[in-house]
Amino acid sequence: MSHETAQREDFLEDGFTLSSRTIADWYSYCREVVVVYQLDHQQFSGKIGGPGKTVQINESKFGKRKYNKGRRVKGHWVLGIIEDGKEDLRLEVCPDNIRSADVLIPLIKKHVLEGTTIRTDFWRAYDCLSEHGFIHKKVNHSDPVNPFVAEDGTHTQRIESQWRVVKRFFYKDNYNNPGILADVIVEFMWRRTVAAEKRDAFIALIEAVKYVYKLE
Repeated sequence: MSHETAQREDFLEDGFTLSSRTIADWYSYCREVVVVYQLDHQQFSGKIGGPGKTVQINESKFGKRKYNKGRRVKGHWVLGIIEDGKEDLRLEVCPDNIRSADVLIPLIKKHVLEGTTIRTDFWRAYDCLSEHGFIHKKVNHSDPVNPFVAEDGTHTQRIESQWRVVKRFFYKDNYNNPGILADVIVEFMWRRTVAAEKRDAFIALIEAVKYVYKLE
């Protein structure tokens, strides 16, 4: 349920028994728990890719559209990373909303093993990937003949297709809140993992609570 739905359901039970602040606090607590759980377990699982493996990388801007139409005018850049043949999606909010090489390369090295073949578009920040132990292939989205697939077959369609799924998860009010965006990104990855493993989300939440409780 969304916060608003939970508040409405609470009222239908027997009038308001919980304040809006109490409901919001519980939602925040649950998100904090799954963020700690997800990030710790992602670190345990290690990096993706490696020699002979291919990883697709792309950035997307999460933001509001003016009057809900037209191009995005405000928002925050998020880096997406996914390995071909696997469902382990990695997402990182770009610090200070910057997507320069100084920002993106460390994020990529955090998640991807050296020797990996990395596919990207022509964004200039990726041009130095080969200097960091990666095999770099690019697709030119400005190519008038074939903007989606390069002559050698390079494309980034899989990571780009993930953005539609990710953005459907977000409430509009969260788009321009940098304080909550990173946590909501991690919450999405936790929910995605739980769904992929066909686990009950509530039971998975209780497991996350137990995990964090032990850490404390």
